[in-house]
Amino acid sequence: MQAKGRGFPNWGYMLLGVLAFAAFCFFKNMGQQTLMKAMLGEPADLIAKAMSSARVSPRITSRTGRITAKNFKVENLNAKKDSLVFRFLLDGERADAAIKIWMTKRPSGNWKIVRSDTLFTK
Repeated sequence: MQAKGRGFPNWGYMLLGVLAFAAFCFFKNMGQQTLMKAMLGEPADLIAKAMSSARVSPRITSRTGRITAKNFKVENLNAKKDSLVFRFLLDGERADAAIKIWMTKRPSGNWKIVRSDTLFTK
Protein backbone atom coordinates (compact mmCIF):
# COMPACT_ATOMS: atom_id res chain seq x y z
CA MET A 1 0.00 0.00 0.00
CA GLN A 2 1.30 3.44 -0.92
CA ALA A 3 1.67 6.17 1.63
CA LYS A 4 -0.01 9.50 1.04
CA GLY A 5 2.05 12.05 -0.89
CA ARG A 6 4.51 9.54 -2.39
CA GLY A 7 3.60 10.35 -6.00
CA PHE A 8 1.51 8.86 -8.72
CA PRO A 9 0.20 5.32 -8.31
CA ASN A 10 1.23 2.82 -11.01
CA TRP A 11 -2.14 2.98 -12.75
CA GLY A 12 -1.65 6.75 -13.17
CA TYR A 13 1.52 6.19 -15.20
CA MET A 14 -0.23 3.58 -17.30
CA LEU A 15 -3.12 5.97 -17.96
CA LEU A 16 -0.72 8.75 -18.99
CA GLY A 17 1.08 6.35 -21.32
CA VAL A 18 -2.17 5.23 -22.97
CA LEU A 19 -3.30 8.86 -23.40
CA ALA A 20 0.06 9.88 -24.89
CA PHE A 21 -0.05 6.94 -27.32
CA ALA A 22 -3.63 7.77 -28.35
CA ALA A 23 -2.66 11.42 -28.96
CA PHE A 24 0.36 10.34 -31.01
CA CYS A 25 -1.78 8.03 -33.17
CA PHE A 26 -4.43 10.72 -33.70
CA PHE A 27 -1.94 13.39 -34.76
CA LYS A 28 0.01 10.96 -36.94
CA ASN A 29 -3.11 9.94 -38.85
CA MET A 30 -5.34 13.01 -38.62
CA GLY A 31 -2.91 15.85 -37.94
CA GLN A 32 -1.88 16.38 -41.56
CA GLN A 33 -5.48 16.37 -42.79
CA THR A 34 -6.53 18.77 -40.02
CA LEU A 35 -3.66 21.10 -40.87
CA MET A 36 -4.49 21.03 -44.58
CA LYS A 37 -8.18 21.66 -43.89
CA ALA A 38 -7.33 24.67 -41.71
CA MET A 39 -4.84 26.03 -44.23
CA LEU A 40 -6.69 25.36 -47.49
CA GLY A 41 -10.33 24.93 -46.59
CA GLU A 42 -12.45 23.21 -49.23
CA PRO A 43 -9.77 21.78 -51.58
CA ALA A 44 -8.08 19.93 -48.70
CA ASP A 45 -10.36 16.90 -49.10
CA LEU A 46 -9.52 16.55 -52.79
CA ILE A 47 -5.80 16.91 -52.06
CA ALA A 48 -5.96 14.30 -49.28
CA LYS A 49 -7.69 11.91 -51.68
CA ALA A 50 -5.01 12.52 -54.34
CA MET A 51 -2.23 11.92 -51.80
CA SER A 52 -3.83 8.70 -50.56
CA SER A 53 -4.34 7.29 -54.04
CA ALA A 54 -0.79 8.24 -55.09
CA ARG A 55 0.68 6.29 -52.16
CA VAL A 56 -0.84 3.06 -53.47
CA SER A 57 -0.77 3.76 -57.21
CA PRO A 58 0.92 0.89 -59.08
CA ARG A 59 2.28 3.41 -61.60
CA ILE A 60 4.12 5.22 -58.81
CA THR A 61 5.03 2.35 -56.48
CA SER A 62 6.46 0.28 -59.34
CA ARG A 63 9.22 2.90 -59.55
CA THR A 64 9.51 4.02 -55.93
CA GLY A 65 8.89 0.81 -54.01
CA ARG A 66 6.99 0.99 -50.74
CA ILE A 67 6.28 4.59 -49.71
CA THR A 68 8.00 5.37 -46.40
CA ALA A 69 7.10 9.07 -45.91
CA LYS A 70 5.09 11.93 -47.41
CA ASN A 71 5.33 15.69 -47.26
CA PHE A 72 3.28 18.48 -48.83
CA LYS A 73 3.64 22.11 -49.85
CA VAL A 74 1.27 24.73 -51.23
CA GLU A 75 3.13 26.55 -53.97
CA ASN A 76 0.79 29.27 -55.08
CA LEU A 77 -2.56 30.51 -53.87
CA ASN A 78 -3.70 33.49 -55.92
CA ALA A 79 -5.61 36.50 -54.65
CA LYS A 80 -8.97 35.27 -55.94
CA LYS A 81 -8.44 31.86 -54.30
CA ASP A 82 -9.90 30.04 -57.28
CA SER A 83 -6.76 28.19 -58.32
CA LEU A 84 -4.12 26.29 -56.44
CA VAL A 85 -0.79 24.65 -57.21
CA PHE A 86 0.05 21.94 -54.75
CA ARG A 87 3.08 19.68 -54.48
CA PHE A 88 3.58 16.62 -52.37
CA LEU A 89 6.62 14.44 -52.02
CA LEU A 90 6.60 10.71 -51.50
CA ASP A 91 9.75 9.04 -50.21
CA GLY A 92 10.06 5.47 -51.42
CA GLU A 93 12.42 2.59 -50.75
CA ARG A 94 14.03 2.76 -54.24
CA ALA A 95 13.18 6.28 -55.45
CA ASP A 96 11.23 9.39 -54.52
CA ALA A 97 8.29 10.96 -56.35
CA ALA A 98 7.42 14.65 -56.49
CA ILE A 99 3.80 15.09 -57.56
CA LYS A 100 2.55 18.50 -58.59
CA ILE A 101 -1.15 19.16 -59.12
CA TRP A 102 -2.96 22.18 -60.47
CA MET A 103 -6.49 22.77 -59.20
CA THR A 104 -9.20 25.25 -60.10
CA LYS A 105 -12.51 26.10 -58.56
CA ARG A 106 -15.36 25.60 -60.99
CA PRO A 107 -18.31 28.03 -61.24
CA SER A 108 -20.36 25.38 -59.40
CA GLY A 109 -18.03 25.87 -56.40
CA ASN A 110 -16.44 22.43 -56.69
CA TRP A 111 -12.66 22.04 -56.91
CA LYS A 112 -11.20 19.94 -59.71
CA ILE A 113 -7.69 18.75 -60.50
CA VAL A 114 -6.97 20.02 -64.02
CA ARG A 115 -3.38 18.80 -64.42
CA SER A 116 -0.81 16.71 -62.62
CA ASP A 117 2.84 15.93 -63.14
CA THR A 118 5.09 13.37 -61.46
CA LEU A 119 8.87 13.57 -61.28
CA PHE A 120 10.87 10.58 -60.02
CA THR A 121 14.32 10.88 -58.45
CA LYS A 122 16.67 8.24 -57.09
